[in-house]
Amino acid sequence: MNLALALGGGAARGAFHLGVLHFCEENSIEIQAYSGSSIGSIISCSHASGISAKEQLKIFSSKDIRQALKFNYFRNGLLKIDTSNKIIKELLPIEKLEDIPKPVFVNAYDVKEKKLHYFNSGDTITLCMASSAIIPLFKPVKYKNMYLIDGGLFDNIPIKPLENKNYDIFSVDLFPKKYSNPILRLNPIKAIKRRVFTQLYTNHKYSLENTNHYLGSKHIRNFSLYTFHEIDECFKLGFKEAQNHFLDIL
Repeated sequence: MNLALALGGGAARGAFHLGVLHFCEENSIEIQAYSGSSIGSIISCSHASGISAKEQLKIFSSKDIRQALKFNYFRNGLLKIDTSNKIIKELLPIEKLEDIPKPVFVNAYDVKEKKLHYFNSGDTITLCMASSAIIPLFKPVKYKNMYLIDGGLFDNIPIKPLENKNYDIFSVDLFPKKYSNPILRLNPIKAIKRRVFTQLYTNHKYSLENTNHYLGSKHIRNFSLYTFHEIDECFKLGFKEAQNHFLDIL
């Protein structure tokens, strides 16, 4: 299997991705390339740089990471990254995407040119930060002549940079069911969240229809987007679901 992973965004639910990656490591399933959005981009870059799933889980469980990665309940974006914190360097040790040993694509949207980019070169930390800058309440990340925001709203499971390259594309989805609740209309902040998630689902339809293999679990909806407190259980769920799906494939 010439395996390439497309890891979707989903904030703290990214522990599910780590469970999938740990299964691959335990079973000597080699990953040839990665593509990610938001937390999926961070995990992709870290894993392709040689940081194992368990090492990443340890970092995400640490007190230091809580100071560096802050979930803000849409007050200032889903994810705010303190790039000066040394723990970020441990998570993303290779400065340039093009120097990472395996191909990695990080998606982000330039609001200035109204264009979605799939970066495979450039500053790793800055581009991962940009890929995690969800609108409408997070300030775009200035990079070169671009103003970049979370590409997940336009392509949350970014398979396109992996297509037509002889890869078996395996998509991992952290939003497996439509986000719908009429009560959200009563709260303006929740209404914004609802519009964001509705757009997210609409724009990852292409990936769901065109991927070679799909992995999602209805149980992941039980895990919060905004706290690391449940990441061990989310990790275990990712491992279990990968075990089930890969057994079918292999």
